[in-house]
Amino acid sequence: MSLASTLQIHERILAVMGGAAVTAGMIAVLQFGGYRLAYKHRDSMKSEQVVPDATISLTPWVVVPLRPPHVLTGSLIAAVLAKAAAWPNVKPISAVLAPAILGEQRIFQIGATLFVFSAYQHWLTVKYLVKIGTPVISGYDVKTLCIHGPFEFFKHPMYCAMMGISISAALLNDSLWCLVPSAMMGGFLWGIIIPREEKYMIDKFGQAYLNKQYGIFVW
Repeated sequence: MSLASTLQIHERILAVMGGAAVTAGMIAVLQFGGYRLAYKHRDSMKSEQVVPDATISLTPWVVVPLRPPHVLTGSLIAAVLAKAAAWPNVKPISAVLAPAILGEQRIFQIGATLFVFSAYQHWLTVKYLVKIGTPVISGYDVKTLCIHGPFEFFKHPMYCAMMGISISAALLNDSLWCLVPSAMMGGFLWGIIIPREEKYMIDKFGQAYLNKQYGIFVW
């Protein structure tokens, strides 16, 4: 094996280790923040699941539920794997978007800022849902129409926060390939999860849900 090949392998290993460390930190923040509140609240409730989870059948006997938190965690891990698989052609975001202005360090700072903001919004939304006594985990019976807190500004603050976290992973890894898992997660949320939940909300709250006015962000 040539010296150049050996160095390339070492660079890939270091890149994967760095990305894995960042991803582990992001997952830990979510786990000890919004996730812990959400699952603790779910365990205290006796509601039946009224909107079944989207599922994927690995085999006729093994069916895996696709819950948004699991998909988010998967997208964070997939971002690191995508960068590792594409190495050395990682297509840095900093080199594509105004490289003279947005260097690698600036892209990392933007990614870190986006993650902090999104993780805080995620925690704030979970805290608000727990406060008013409505389920945090998707699919459970909703008894209250959320009109205050983060819902004054976002129609789906939880999912917007998840998208922000997923995109921040691509920025922190500085690779366009890392945006592929984010795009897939966005398609999953807005193509499968949100239509199912909105149908349930319309059936349950009717015109009150349709008439609800949101802030400047309607996603």
